[in-house]
Amino acid sequence: MKSVWQEAVRATPACPQLQGSVKVDIAIVGGGITGLTTAWLLASQGRRVAVLEADRFGAGNTGRSTGNLYGTVGQGLHALREKWSAEIVGQVVALRLLGVDLIERIAAELSIECEFKRVPHFIGCEGEGAHVLSKLESEFDAASAAGLHPQWHERGNAPFGMARALRMDRQAQVNPYAYAAGLAARLQAQGARLFEDSRVFDVDASKGLVKTDAGELVADAIVLATHSPVGFNLVQAEMKASTEYGIAAPAPGGRAFEGIHWLRDTGLSLRATRVGGVLHAVAVGEKHTTGEPGEGNHLARLRSEAMRHFGVEEFTHAWSAEQFRSADGLPYIGRSAHDNVFIATGFGADGLTWGTVAAHALSRQIVEGDVADFALLRPARVTPVKSAKGWAEENATVVKHMVGDRLKHVDHTALADIAAGEGRIIEIDGHTLAVHRRDDGSVVALSPVCPHLKCRVAWNGDARTWDCPCHGSRFRADGRLLDGPAHKDLEVIEVRGGG
Repeated sequence: MKSVWQEAVRATPACPQLQGSVKVDIAIVGGGITGLTTAWLLASQGRRVAVLEADRFGAGNTGRSTGNLYGTVGQGLHALREKWSAEIVGQVVALRLLGVDLIERIAAELSIECEFKRVPHFIGCEGEGAHVLSKLESEFDAASAAGLHPQWHERGNAPFGMARALRMDRQAQVNPYAYAAGLAARLQAQGARLFEDSRVFDVDASKGLVKTDAGELVADAIVLATHSPVGFNLVQAEMKASTEYGIAAPAPGGRAFEGIHWLRDTGLSLRATRVGGVLHAVAVGEKHTTGEPGEGNHLARLRSEAMRHFGVEEFTHAWSAEQFRSADGLPYIGRSAHDNVFIATGFGADGLTWGTVAAHALSRQIVEGDVADFALLRPARVTPVKSAKGWAEENATVVKHMVGDRLKHVDHTALADIAAGEGRIIEIDGHTLAVHRRDDGSVVALSPVCPHLKCRVAWNGDARTWDCPCHGSRFRADGRLLDGPAHKDLEVIEVRGGG
């Protein structure tokens, strides 16, 4: 599934696989916006930096995001205020606006062609239900107190109506994949060590080692910018993993509309972008817990909503992305359990902006030591009251799937009855397997056990992935790791015949 941003931009520069042992000052794991921005800020200060990416730079969740940049947060500032305080919300907004400004500055200074543009952000609703309107009022109050200067707006600025909306000016949009490609190219030109197809399977903090199948980095400091930290980390027990979908199509009649549009009553995020000079409408939504897709058909429902809003008849792009949201609503940015290891995770639906804030914070902490400006986001914070509900829900989910899935009756569908494009957990010769039939009719059989915490994966028919409900690892249909804290692929199992 390729996003509209990846279609619009030539591939990031090809980088070699890590081979042998390489010594640097800072080893960065993860080649999305967080890792690349951190690398640029540190390299600009003369540090020897290496970045490891398991796939291609920018092709992960950065290249599958909305491309929206804003001072507010996806869960709503009013919800954050209920957990924390108006003062904390003000600090959060200030940090996030700093992140948006930093993206604008880097894009300008490096002449990155990434369609960065200041636009208004509309948060509204189609209907006039009392509950949704009350939340809009609360969001207006929280945004006002935080200095975002919202205004009431009756329609928004799109080819669809809103019963009511609030508008915040000077937010922004970007092509996130183009931005990542530009950063990677400049880093490469400046002599930073960039490695692709270099998945990390172990981090030895005591020795400053980051290990891949073919090599290792030796570093004074290690940054884990992998969306969820590689391997086992305590913050994983406090984060909920969700999957969301995006679609895009040429806008009918090339009708332009500007800005970020969130519809609170339907959960949709709508915007426009240009691909090859053609205006495209983009819709993102249909979020669900990773590994628990329910009845599925998320892409079909998203297409139906986008058709209703835009009058689009055929969609040219479809993709999915994953989010990790912390239990207390704030990301984890800073030192992990070891003084020389730093993490950045828990961004929720707001990863581009939080990822840039994280890069700014981590680069300063590595160079200057702990910085008071970012103490609020430290991973070691203790917020039992704010985190209790989210912590309990996430860990109940883990227990349910670690134990309950092993007791489930497996699907008795015969191998021959699995249609092309489908995946099922079935039993063959007494063994439980995750089986996918490719479009060409051939079959791939896998162990259904996620290598992270040994939970059983589930088939996601919309994204054609195997998703783990325990901490959100996701695997391609052929078992290759796509996202999450797991550091190995699903095991391939040989079966006789394809049925």
